[in-house]
Amino acid sequence: MVDREKIVLATTSSFASAAPGLLESLQARGLGVILNPFHRKLREAELQDLLAEHRPVGLLAGTEPITRPVLEQARDYLKVISRVGAGWDNVDHEAAAGLNIRVYRTEGVLTQAVAELTIGLMLAGLRAIALQDRMLRGGQWQKLMGGLLQGKLVGIIGFGAIGQRVGELVRAFGAEVMYSDLQDSEIPWAQRATLAEILARADIITLHASGKKRLLGAEEFKCLGKRGVLLINTARGELLDETALRACMAEGGVMCAALDVFSEEPYGGPLCYENNVILTPHIGSYAREARQLMEETAVSNLLRGLRDAGII
Repeated sequence: MVDREKIVLATTSSFASAAPGLLESLQARGLGVILNPFHRKLREAELQDLLAEHRPVGLLAGTEPITRPVLEQARDYLKVISRVGAGWDNVDHEAAAGLNIRVYRTEGVLTQAVAELTIGLMLAGLRAIALQDRMLRGGQWQKLMGGLLQGKLVGIIGFGAIGQRVGELVRAFGAEVMYSDLQDSEIPWAQRATLAEILARADIITLHASGKKRLLGAEEFKCLGKRGVLLINTARGELLDETALRACMAEGGVMCAALDVFSEEPYGGPLCYENNVILTPHIGSYAREARQLMEETAVSNLLRGLRDAGII
């Protein structure tokens, strides 16, 4: 039987869609589960309203902003935040620690899924697959000349687990790898470089950095050393200025951009009308195998935190 004082709020847009048995496993432990009623990324005010309405002891969190005001509002009942994902920079960790709210994440479970999506977008961009699909469906039988991944210099910005896996995969295609990263690590098969060096030399630039600091804006796009660069972002929408990107594409600096993440989601901005842009709705984790493992790990983390807090 569910104890109405032991509610878990799941704020991801489609929690348990890949692993439906998770809901039953939570309920079997006396926990009631409230799902995201909006089926999209929550705004801060929407999260605050849901917390105030349901007063959950645990939060299976998405990428919504979990700020100090949000946490202070929930201080009397929220005990555990379990991110359904590897990134957790949307959580104010200092505030959570001060309020004795435990925070967990599912580190490492999405590495292959995001890396494979990145490679898919890379190949689609090089061969204009999405554009030629749209042209053919519109009655145009026109062959556009593309390029190979083999022989390209791929610049990877952010060389953690995902960035390194992308590097391994592009090497299998015969590409060369250069990378920039805040951590002082040496990878024997890749050339360490500064961001400026990557902008000056790379044929393909792919973003895999964490955090919300903007890395690519108008000034950085002016530093591109080659025309016709392919740019990919499957990391964080805040890492690049979408307006500056569009301007750079109009000038020919970036030939094609492939974006899975955006500064504001759902995205409906002007890049939707550009033929040389590939857009996907933040699907980096949406491989069935990876999604199932991520949700199972998030639930396991949540239950551990609730046990440690004496809730269950």
